[in-house]
Amino acid sequence: FLNRNIVVFVCLIYLLHFRLFWICVLIISGWNMINLFILIRHRYITDSVSIGVSTSYSRWTNTFPSVGICLSKNRITESFTNIVKQRFLDETPSYAHIRTLYDYVFINPNNLYLKSDFCLQYNSTCGVNILDMRRELFAHSCTEIMEKVYFAENLIPDCEQIFKFHELEMGYCFLANSLYDYPNIEKMPLRYTSLDKYRNLRLVLKSGLHYRYDLYINSPEDLPYFNAVFYTVTNEPSIHSFNVEEIHNNDGVMKEPIYQRMCKFPSESNDDGIFYRLILITKLNQYFKQLIYSFSNCLSKVRSEMEMELCNCTLFSHKYQSEWNLLFLQILRIKLISRQSQQLWVRDRVGYHMECLPSCMEQQISFVGSRENFNTMDESGNVVEIEIASPPTVRYYRAVTQTKLELIVAIGSVIGLFFGASIINLLEIISIILKEMRHMVKN
Repeated sequence: FLNRNIVVFVCLIYLLHFRLFWICVLIISGWNMINLFILIRHRYITDSVSIGVSTSYSRWTNTFPSVGICLSKNRITESFTNIVKQRFLDETPSYAHIRTLYDYVFINPNNLYLKSDFCLQYNSTCGVNILDMRRELFAHSCTEIMEKVYFAENLIPDCEQIFKFHELEMGYCFLANSLYDYPNIEKMPLRYTSLDKYRNLRLVLKSGLHYRYDLYINSPEDLPYFNAVFYTVTNEPSIHSFNVEEIHNNDGVMKEPIYQRMCKFPSESNDDGIFYRLILITKLNQYFKQLIYSFSNCLSKVRSEMEMELCNCTLFSHKYQSEWNLLFLQILRIKLISRQSQQLWVRDRVGYHMECLPSCMEQQISFVGSRENFNTMDESGNVVEIEIASPPTVRYYRAVTQTKLELIVAIGSVIGLFFGASIINLLEIISIILKEMRHMVKN
């Protein structure tokens, strides 16, 4: 009897240890499986899109960066003085008054140094309609400011084939290779390959006018905006050299959520019409507005909204285009916003709140240097040349690395790793359960 009890006790201990062993195994396996599920989900959310590099540059057709020529304040000319005097026939405006009007006409977010004391007896815009003066004084066609345009050392017979007029926050600008004028990058006129001998755009601009020219180099979806780097065009011929690297997107990237790829395509603007382009529908022979998103446009939108919150006034924003006359009458109040404060507020709002994401197709443009151009000394106007120092040898590709199908496969692999389960096993378990339930019903 004693021996039998000992045997039973040993068997119970063995069974208990056996069960504890498998309970521990299941707990550890389940814990590791849950951790792997968390890692898979985290990777799917944060790392579903990756950027790769390609170096097969001999087959590439590259896009020239967008070139912007904006009219900026230079010096008061006799023609400007006469235009002002025609608006004040009953009196002779003083030089200080004319100078103040000149500052008003060329006002932009980078030029807010106004002297309102000379206009106390007039309204806030010194007794004239600033917008009308801009339309009268400034060029609306590139033919009014450009004498010659060369691309890859070939003369372009009509500059309007390249440069389109736009009224922007930086004033009256003429843009080349801008996404706002073409349905896609492939339709743009300024393109080059690594086999091309010349990769340059040379402009001969008219001199002696009452404005100077500021040169902006941007990615095709960007526009000249406040606090952007620009190059002043002088009467000394100069060459500005740049290197450009492009980012292309594989199929499926646009279908990924924005919070996963952390960038936006130009067609993903959620605004109510700040910047747009007109797209022709061939079948209907009609145009419709397509909103454009870019990092620079988002910055301009943030700046304009902050100005409206602070003083209910803003400078030439497309969002408030219908209210320009009213908002411009309050322009003196914007002097309360210094340029440094403006930059800090916009930077903080964009940086902390992630309000402006980069563009998914933004070109990486790096400035190489500037030098004098001694080969164009015989040209009569202001000569400026933009060149690509060396053709790109690297191109970045954004691709989807974690799709929903791959997420399901990864989850199934983890389950199979820890339980040895497959779809066939699950079907067998379901079949066994159904048989048992049927047997229980019969009994």
